[in-house]
Amino acid sequence: KPRDVFHLAPELNFEQGAALMMNYQTAVFCMVDRGALRAGESVLVLGASGGVGTSGIQVAKGVGASLVIGLVSTPEKAAIATAAGADEVVLIDDPTRGPDHSWKDRVLELTAGRGVDMTYDPVGGDRFLDGVRALARFGRLVVVGFAAGEIPTVKVNRLLLRNVSIVGAAWGEAVAADPSIPADIHARILPMITSGAIRPP
Repeated sequence: KPRDVFHLAPELNFEQGAALMMNYQTAVFCMVDRGALRAGESVLVLGASGGVGTSGIQVAKGVGASLVIGLVSTPEKAAIATAAGADEVVLIDDPTRGPDHSWKDRVLELTAGRGVDMTYDPVGGDRFLDGVRALARFGRLVVVGFAAGEIPTVKVNRLLLRNVSIVGAAWGEAVAADPSIPADIHARILPMITSGAIRPP
């Protein structure tokens, strides 16, 4: 259908254009439309070396996030997240830090103890709870998926303790209900491509 065809910005090649639709549409819908990300806020991206993670990093930068932290499991994945535009990258298990120092502690250090305004979580599993704990007061964790395989749970008193929110965000469900969403998001992605914030790996 014509609504499923999108202009390929001249800054991108066909391979980058093929990567643009699902991942970057998801990132804009989840971070901006559902998570209300604003310029000047800080973001923690879980699974920061995957397609959803790298697009999340770039969209956050395109929106004007002040600090984008990527969480990854290996130095090789750290290089991918850095190349995608992350300001800082944190290893889940960092051999240079003691066993009593978690990745969440490192995120808090990077935010001077404040925490992040948003955790972008396509991973779930055992990363989820520390993703909540890493939030600043009034922060929100955006649930994007469960790449780890395990669907986590949270005791809701954790939400009360710091006035934080957990937001569900499913681009596919939203598009099924309103097919006009992709065209609207694509129009907002184009300026981010022009600015250089978005360059799909």
